[in-house]
Amino acid sequence: MKKVTKYTRAGREGRTIYCPECNAPNKVYHFSWSALTCGGCQQMIDKYYFCIKPRQWRSNQGRSPRNTEQNYKVLGVLLLIAWTASVILLTMKLL
Repeated sequence: MKKVTKYTRAGREGRTIYCPECNAPNKVYHFSWSALTCGGCQQMIDKYYFCIKPRQWRSNQGRSPRNTEQNYKVLGVLLLIAWTASVILLTMKLL
């Protein structure tokens, strides 16, 4: 786990921080504070001593990461529709 820095941001869903004394999770929605009372051990802890887990992906402004497999399925369906429409137009021209 990493320590909170001045560059740490919470994002729209908030961020879980962990107490350095008891490792209890605490959910915060902003970092505009200098110290916080831990919900587990009831001690006042400075902001820069709390720990955070690194994110698995960038938050992309609160949206979930894109599902590339689903995007490829949609692209395949659109290509199939375009191909079918072109075949229909060609057969109509030949008749």
